[in-house]
Amino acid sequence: MGLLSTLIIGRQNGFRARIRRRVFGAASAVTQTDDPPPPPAEAALGLSPEAPKNVTPPEGYEVVLHREALMPGGITEIIIAGRAIAVANIGGTFRASASSCTHAAPCPLGEGELEDGIVTCWVHGWQYELATGECLTSPDAPLTTHDVQIVGDAVCVRI
Repeated sequence: MGLLSTLIIGRQNGFRARIRRRVFGAASAVTQTDDPPPPPAEAALGLSPEAPKNVTPPEGYEVVLHREALMPGGITEIIIAGRAIAVANIGGTFRASASSCTHAAPCPLGEGELEDGIVTCWVHGWQYELATGECLTSPDAPLTTHDVQIVGDAVCVRI
């Protein structure tokens, strides 16, 4: 999708696309059909599983989402403890980092493109390795990363 159309209609999995799907349904003319389906239990309602409430996270961690709420190859932004955190599922391994592009905030990396563990800022094109926080575009501008643990079905992030 070109930059102009991204700015006008939003990213395929971005905030505006989610609003369009909720308002107009999945058949919206601007919704693309290659989105992964939601988990089966909530598929009928178009919802992702809620973060488990019966899980006690490890000391210093917060439960941020259900592990099936984010399919492999997906990335999302979570606000936890007043911070915007980008959480990604890279082939079943969850990674978390600060969600703002270090080039020029505020540009949520949770709406960026994720491929092979590298997230690309949808505004600036800067790239980050989520496992290490390394900025591939400018090595002097790394992302803050957060430890992630899976407890049962809960994705827990150290804050």
